[in-house]
Amino acid sequence: MNFLNVLFTHSPLFYLIQSFWRDEAFSVIFAQQPVSTIVFKSLMEPPVYYLLLHFWIKIFGTTEIATRCLSMVGFTLATIVIIEWADTLFKSHWLSKFLPVFFFFNPMLLYYAFEVRAYGWYIFFATLAFFAYDQKRWNLYRFAVILGIYTHLYLGIIPLVHFFYELVVHRLWKQWNKPLRLLTNPMIQSLIIIGFCFIPWAIRLSVELQKFKDSWYFPVNINLIQSVLGNMFLGYEGTPWYLWGWTRILSFILFIFFGVAMIPKEHRKTTVPLLLMIIVPLTLVIGFSFYKPIFVNRYLIPVTIAEVILLGYSLKVFTRPIVQKTIAALMLIFILLFDCWYPQQHPKLAIAKTFQEINRFKSPKDIILASDAIIFMETLYYAKDKAQVKLFNPTNTPFPWYIGDAVFSPSYQIQTLPQYPVRAFFVHTDGTYSIRYNTSINR
Repeated sequence: MNFLNVLFTHSPLFYLIQSFWRDEAFSVIFAQQPVSTIVFKSLMEPPVYYLLLHFWIKIFGTTEIATRCLSMVGFTLATIVIIEWADTLFKSHWLSKFLPVFFFFNPMLLYYAFEVRAYGWYIFFATLAFFAYDQKRWNLYRFAVILGIYTHLYLGIIPLVHFFYELVVHRLWKQWNKPLRLLTNPMIQSLIIIGFCFIPWAIRLSVELQKFKDSWYFPVNINLIQSVLGNMFLGYEGTPWYLWGWTRILSFILFIFFGVAMIPKEHRKTTVPLLLMIIVPLTLVIGFSFYKPIFVNRYLIPVTIAEVILLGYSLKVFTRPIVQKTIAALMLIFILLFDCWYPQQHPKLAIAKTFQEINRFKSPKDIILASDAIIFMETLYYAKDKAQVKLFNPTNTPFPWYIGDAVFSPSYQIQTLPQYPVRAFFVHTDGTYSIRYNTSINR
């Protein structure tokens, strides 16, 4: 029992058993809607993942572990792609075995592989697109990118980077005066097909554009710029606060290794697109974020994938096997130790325990109030009697779209506390609760 306790609290398995946070709770609630509702109410988050989750929960249920396993399926498929790609890239070299292990235990990718969000499948489609582009398997590339964009909009960065590579490195720009020849280029054909398939969603986004003026994104600063390579590799977003200096050092080390990976000319067919997949998205997104914040590290998962593969290539540059294996061992030990240490440093809110008490003590006539929109999704998911869940909103503040307005309706709102003997189990944003009611007598 002690061993299992240590295993599930001091390893990435801790991610599997924690309570849902609000986005995960939204995913499960939304995925239980009819297919037509999922398709027509998805917006900034396209429907592919929610459709997968819709059918998954019909078979396996809506518990934390069951729903998180769907994301692990996507991540496992991504690892299988890496196994195939590594065999192609490194042949019989030991790096063909090392890279999939290094990929699977990367802290950033592993963390989001356990979330009930689109990221596990985002990782899969992004990895598949990388592999297909490198191997010039264009039909597979189009399949991966189209489904990937309909899983997470930021995956659209991948074909843009690849187009930039073709345009500059392969001098595609020289063919602009030969349109017929240009149209035979598989990259141009892919962009046309991808763009055509994305038109319906682009129209929907443009119609709802005004909605996105309100957002929760945090502004970027020089501290983020200096630390961003390390942050993207580890999945660090500021908790605990004292890691900023360490991720800055890690960023410098990664910068050196990426430079080393560029040295062999025979590898640049693969390494240059990977390097651009790091530089271009970070430059564009961080640069634009000084005007309007849009940077979130998990949205740029392709950057992390590129970092992992480039590190594998950097090892091959060292000619002495003992040097290669020593550095590789240190890298792997570092991420494994980090995987064991980090989960307890930024745990999710243990809201499930709160609702175990509420569901036990609440009478059928009592109601459950979320004190703020921030905690509403968890409240709706964990309440045993969902018909009794309300959002306490005395000022009638509009519900934020980015929290999950696709499953919210005005009927959930309440502006006053209930009259005793009806009690309200008032759920606070810190995961605690209190019991409130109105005792005033109307005359």
